[in-house]
Amino acid sequence: MTALAQDFSALADPTALPSRSLRDHLGMLRRRRALAITVFCVLLAITVVVAVVLPPVYRSTATILIKEQEIPPEFVRSTVTSFADERIQVISQQVMTRATLLEMVDRHGLYGTARQRETSEEILDRMRRDIKLTPISAEVTDRRTGSPVKSTIAFTLSYDSENASAAQKIANELTTLYLNENVKNRQQKAAETTSFLDEELSRVTRHIAELEQKLAAFKERNQGRLPELSLSNQMGSERSATEIQRLEREILFLNERTASLQAQLADTKPQLPIMSAGGAVLDPDDRLKALQMQLSAAIGTYSSDHPDVKRLRREIAVLQAETGEQGDMTDREARRQELDAQLSQLRQKFSDDHPDIARVKRQIVALEEAPAPAPRTPRKPDNPVYLNLKAQIDTNAAQLISLRKERDELRNRLSLYDARVSQSPEVEREYLEIVRDMDSSRTRFRELRDKQMQAQVAEQLERERKAERFTLIEPPIFPEKPVRPNRLLILVMGLLLAIAVGIGAAAVRESLDRAVHGPRDVMRLLHVPVLAVLPPLVHPLAARRRARRRLLWLGVVAVVLMLGVAAFHVFYMPVEVAWYSLLRRVAN
Repeated sequence: MTALAQDFSALADPTALPSRSLRDHLGMLRRRRALAITVFCVLLAITVVVAVVLPPVYRSTATILIKEQEIPPEFVRSTVTSFADERIQVISQQVMTRATLLEMVDRHGLYGTARQRETSEEILDRMRRDIKLTPISAEVTDRRTGSPVKSTIAFTLSYDSENASAAQKIANELTTLYLNENVKNRQQKAAETTSFLDEELSRVTRHIAELEQKLAAFKERNQGRLPELSLSNQMGSERSATEIQRLEREILFLNERTASLQAQLADTKPQLPIMSAGGAVLDPDDRLKALQMQLSAAIGTYSSDHPDVKRLRREIAVLQAETGEQGDMTDREARRQELDAQLSQLRQKFSDDHPDIARVKRQIVALEEAPAPAPRTPRKPDNPVYLNLKAQIDTNAAQLISLRKERDELRNRLSLYDARVSQSPEVEREYLEIVRDMDSSRTRFRELRDKQMQAQVAEQLERERKAERFTLIEPPIFPEKPVRPNRLLILVMGLLLAIAVGIGAAAVRESLDRAVHGPRDVMRLLHVPVLAVLPPLVHPLAARRRARRRLLWLGVVAVVLMLGVAAFHVFYMPVEVAWYSLLRRVAN
């Protein structure tokens, strides 16, 4: 009556009619209930069929923990430096190969009839989609920077299958493959690192040996010209030049000294002077000549046995023994010519019986009978002054020879030092190149040796499985219920969709209907006020038909509710379990 009164109050002003009210919508639903219920029932039936027909999918999941290295990295550093995410992706690519997955499909008979009608690539795509790998990350503290970072500490590996047993088997097999591949990859990387370092160390060792041979040959070829001897060569050159100058001065001094001594020696007699009978001081040679002249005169005057002749001959023999002169052929011939000349002059004046001619003849005979003089041997000097000067000259000569020899050697040494100094820049350049290469190679050798030792320890760490590894903390279990489809959710969503689509279909049908269903439609169409509304006259037969129709709809609703409860009991949870769960939650 209130709504009708409001309509009558609005009849006075048809243009001020409000939009459709709840009453209008309810009236619309009442008029279009057949269409709405039909659409609702059809969609609900489709939803139920879909929820029932969809096959169940079971999931078996394993959780693998990425366990840290047991030995602190400060003591042993692993050669596997890749991040856990990277290693997991690498292992996934190695595990999910075509050969591995197809072998598993054929061995376990996966995908049933689909294996017969689909290609191998399609089966592999389905299997790759059914394998789920989910990393589990957490915030950890970076040991190097101390800042919090997000790192993968574990990951889950699951497999979806329509068969619960197959899901568990495949998940278990995949888990084993991941664990084995991780160990295999880490050990292989550690072994490859050690092998690479061994080869590199051998190559550097050979290179160092070649450089050592090259350096030894270079030093032998450039002996005395090496850069470390450059300073000593310069000092040797300067020292040699100074020594040469000193020797030049000494040689000059000795030459002058020798010249002075030779001049003194020329004025000094080698033998000591002898006092003659007249008191004059004669040397042995002059005394010997004087005695020889006296002997010649005495022989011309006296016979050979005359005491004066014998005395002169004894003195001459003594002097010859002292001076080493025995007379020479020149004096003997000169004396013979002189006697021949005297004999020729006397024969022109006198006869052969003249005493003078007989004397000259006796002298000639005595000269011819005299023995031939022995070769003259020089007399040894005995004058101390002469000997001293001669000794000084000889000493100076020996010193000059020694100094000249030393000077020549110093000149050769100076030339050698100068050549070494002039060649030092070029030799130093080549030497430094070899030395630099040697130093860098030795540094590289020490680094490689340290790394090789670390790699060997790291390889042993991997073999004993004390490095970072995957640990199975939750093995795949047999799935007791499927993870999809969520049949209850499908039913609820289908129910809501069916209600919405049913109401929408009724609204669309009402909007297309041009019939007049009440006074508001009259005023909206005619823009005139309604004076009165007559209630419809209900026939008894129509009333009974309407009552039966209501009972029929109530029965349909009851059947739908029963189907919903049955679906909840079958596909989701037993009703009694759901009831007791509800009571427990209310009690809590």
